[in-house]
Amino acid sequence: MDFFKLAAPKSDEELALVRYAAHIGEAMSEAMRITVKPGVSEAEVAAAITSTCIAMGGFTAEILMGSGPEYIGWGPPAWQYRSQVPRIIQEGDIVLSEIFALYGMYETQHQAAVAVGNIHPELERAALVARECYEIGVGALKEGITFGEVVDAMERPLLEAGGWHVHPLVHSINPYGPIGFGTAPGIELLPQAGRYGNVGRLPNPGRDLILQEGMCFAFEPNCAFGNHLANIGGTVIVGKNEGIELNSNSTQLMRAEY
Repeated sequence: MDFFKLAAPKSDEELALVRYAAHIGEAMSEAMRITVKPGVSEAEVAAAITSTCIAMGGFTAEILMGSGPEYIGWGPPAWQYRSQVPRIIQEGDIVLSEIFALYGMYETQHQAAVAVGNIHPELERAALVARECYEIGVGALKEGITFGEVVDAMERPLLEAGGWHVHPLVHSINPYGPIGFGTAPGIELLPQAGRYGNVGRLPNPGRDLILQEGMCFAFEPNCAFGNHLANIGGTVIVGKNEGIELNSNSTQLMRAEY
């Protein structure tokens, strides 16, 4: 953590680049929202997201994405590493993503989620829990407290709701370091997880780190009930009294228009 403590607090000049990266990511998230509709393939959605980034002078290496009425995985879309046709989006789906926007080698992350028409009530409920986690986390992300205190605060709504989660609630960026998975149940609790040999919990490094103004964090609160998962989030900077939000659209469940 010694290198992290030196590198993580950003200067005003560096934060200007982070803010523009977040601006690009906001546009990428909106491109996703307006592209998603029944009959469109995941590949078309990925192309819209990527082209928006490049057109704005940014860079992106990959997109984590999946869709369906009960999508609970996490990673690149399967058609990017298997010889299969990209999935076609349907009414009732939720399309989940993790979008990476970089500018001047500074990164922001965006957990864009789009509901396609009427989705399952448990998806709506999960999105509300994730949003509550996000709001609490923004309020807690201030100088002088520990990263562990932020994680504990963020996961409280998830624990109270009795949900589980598939990936960290929050982690640092620019550079990577502390990871806040928390104590809430993970994907290991699902019956189908027993068919896999290495499905375990994610680590929680950096809990004792004392936050400083200008540190960058990717907020990615996620909540699932059964097979219904929702995630939201964006990039937040450590502030003097609370976190400084750089995004607005991907920090709540977005709705497809068609």
